[in-house]
Amino acid sequence: MDHCIAKISQIVAQKQSDRRSILQLGYNLGRLSELSGLGREPFWDRWKDPVAEWDLAEMERLAQELPKVLKGSP
Repeated sequence: MDHCIAKISQIVAQKQSDRRSILQLGYNLGRLSELSGLGREPFWDRWKDPVAEWDLAEMERLAQELPKVLKGSP
């Protein structure tokens, strides 16, 4: 899970809204959802609008929250 968080943070820091970056974000958010058992809501559901709008400020905030979200995982 640490790798997924690191990859998400790296993608957001690169500030590139290309197709590959968006697909990588989706993949890593999906993996966090599966690995943590927390479902879609804390991951992709929170991220879908900021990614669609490429709202970097919100994505940076969400990336910083990921470790806190995962502390609640089973």
